[in-house]
Amino acid sequence: MPIPPGVVTPPPVPAARAAARPAPIILPGPSGCTLRATKPRDPVTLEIAPGVPYARAAEIDSLEVTLPIGREASAAGVQLAVGRVKLKGLATPAGLALYPARPFVVGEVFVPGPHSRLRWGEVAADRVAVEIELGKESRAQVRDFKGPLRASRGCADLRLGGRASFDSYDAFGGRGSDLAAGLKAASVPISAQPNGPALAKLVVGRKAGPSEVTVIDEDDAGWSKIARPATGDLLVVGWVKHKQLGKAPARETTFATFNAPGLVPAAGGTRAGGDASASFACPHEIPLVAEVGSVRKVVGGVGGGVHLLTAPADAEFVTVQFPDGAASWVTPYKGARFLLRRADVAGCPGFRTP
Repeated sequence: MPIPPGVVTPPPVPAARAAARPAPIILPGPSGCTLRATKPRDPVTLEIAPGVPYARAAEIDSLEVTLPIGREASAAGVQLAVGRVKLKGLATPAGLALYPARPFVVGEVFVPGPHSRLRWGEVAADRVAVEIELGKESRAQVRDFKGPLRASRGCADLRLGGRASFDSYDAFGGRGSDLAAGLKAASVPISAQPNGPALAKLVVGRKAGPSEVTVIDEDDAGWSKIARPATGDLLVVGWVKHKQLGKAPARETTFATFNAPGLVPAAGGTRAGGDASASFACPHEIPLVAEVGSVRKVVGGVGGGVHLLTAPADAEFVTVQFPDGAASWVTPYKGARFLLRRADVAGCPGFRTP
């Protein structure tokens, strides 16, 4: 029927709208160095904001890290994929190690090997400051070293946790004479040049390093250039007085970690658990939200076919776990949880409103 003149009609009742998605996480910039790896060996801890971890990812298929330019080490931007789950986040030097991609010298007498963990700091355009952090065993083998073990290296000299292989002796031009000898004293000063200032002391002992060294070169003034491995996949190379050397000792079978092909990778994350029989899957990618305290951000996406276990979170979101498959290597950090919008999963086969 026509509406009589002068009658005011009420506005139409709007249909219920789905909850708005939280804002996506923003990665830092500008980039000074971008590193990529396929199947890196180390797990990565991701943060939703600086100092606020939200997830741990292991068995990573692809990893991209952007180190932002800055005088101090700041959070890096990380993008990774584990199976069909994609994540973005921040990572600190403590949660993301770098490794040498080729041999180079740090602190004039130290060469980190392909499995040496490096802590990164200041980042400039195409350069990164890296530092060796000596562990307890390494400090028992090499003492009284002078200053921090730092170096500024080009991005091409560094890598993520992929598997590289090189001969650390190449940092000093090779193995040279390649003669075996033994250190006579329990503590022997080592220098970067013949008759130069001592930069460290090589320690010999049952709880320290082996006495065997490799002689690379000698001069006419009574100095010998030697190399000795140290725990942490390090090689210490420098000059000692020739009189400090003697006959090579019998081979020690308990100290064989340097550049060893069978090194055990860093421990992985803990896989998620759950009753996979109660799970469902969506046929298309859906946004993944991380929550820590009052902070919620879209941190990535869950690809089609990934098994999902959900539970109530609130009227607009459900919590989610990945009970099996590659995605189960993505786990929320303690105090964090993963969320999905109810509107994004409502039409997925097998989804039941929790």
